[in-house]
Amino acid sequence: MVSFLKLRPAVAPVSRPPVAPTGWQRLRCCGDQQKSSSEGASPSPRLIPLGFPRRWPSIGIALSSLGFIIGPVLDGIHSNAQLLVYDNGAVNIGPLQTNVLVPPFLGVFYGVIGLLQLVLDNQFASKGRLRKTGSKRLLFSLIFLILILELSAEMYKAGTPYNIEAYVLFALAELNWYLFDGTWWGFGLAAFVGVCCPLAEIPLMKYFDLWHYPKANVAIFDEGLRLNSLVATHISFFPYHQLVYCMYQGGHEYA
Repeated sequence: MVSFLKLRPAVAPVSRPPVAPTGWQRLRCCGDQQKSSSEGASPSPRLIPLGFPRRWPSIGIALSSLGFIIGPVLDGIHSNAQLLVYDNGAVNIGPLQTNVLVPPFLGVFYGVIGLLQLVLDNQFASKGRLRKTGSKRLLFSLIFLILILELSAEMYKAGTPYNIEAYVLFALAELNWYLFDGTWWGFGLAAFVGVCCPLAEIPLMKYFDLWHYPKANVAIFDEGLRLNSLVATHISFFPYHQLVYCMYQGGHEYA
């Protein structure tokens, strides 16, 4: 007797859609892309995890240490031109005129802004043109920042009218952003920093008398600020902060 087996119809394997990267895996490693490009292959960036929030303490400490050391030196460009004069806690270290509280203030500033940039990069840097970081770009960004600070100090000493000084400094700040950042969220955060940081100086001057601006052009709560220089130079600082952060992250590209 012949028996016939019932054959089941072949079932195609179920294909699962690719899993989208999480918000903390959106930065791309430019090292792999540069390597594949140099070998003649088509670029294929590899998504890498950022270890959020496990790496936050080490990133924050590194950036704060940088701000503690480098920040007062850059700030000294304005203090040496007497754009601001330190009062309580003033200290002179060679030609550098600063305040004993300036290094910790700038250390906290660098650390907090770097971590905030980490959040924004991972939130928004999933699409768009990627910008590379590297030692040369970091050096050029620092040189451009120093030139803006020096020009601001020289225009102050020369008695340049407020409106002309503002036009020049804000134009250079925008050029600085375009050359070394170019992201819309970077511009938004730089503008936020440029407005909030001068306002944060008011209680420090009013209640602790740490410093003052001899030729202030705006008075807020009876405290004088050199507002055009402060806002423009704080915005100019920001692309350099972002490059430092990205260099610490290992040379990532961000959109």
